[in-house]
Amino acid sequence: MTYSINTMNKTTVKDVVKARGTRFATVTFIKKNGTQRTINGLFRPSSKIVGNTKGRVISQAQKANGYIPIYSVSDKSWRCFHVNSVLEIN
Repeated sequence: MTYSINTMNKTTVKDVVKARGTRFATVTFIKKNGTQRTINGLFRPSSKIVGNTKGRVISQAQKANGYIPIYSVSDKSWRCFHVNSVLEIN
């Protein structure tokens, strides 16, 4: 998956996500359909999230394929984006 516009380096994206911890972040990225999306949310919410086995398996598979989960505050649900599609993280 490659994009023709200037996206962030995937190592930089992973480093920023790790550094943000439980603090809010705003991520702007290119969706699979080519449109741009901005999400304000958390990578690792401090609240305890109880998931089932199926959810953990899906999450691990997405991470293995280069996707990063983020909890969207406005949508009140989990979303994800690919490390190669990030335009900006604040």
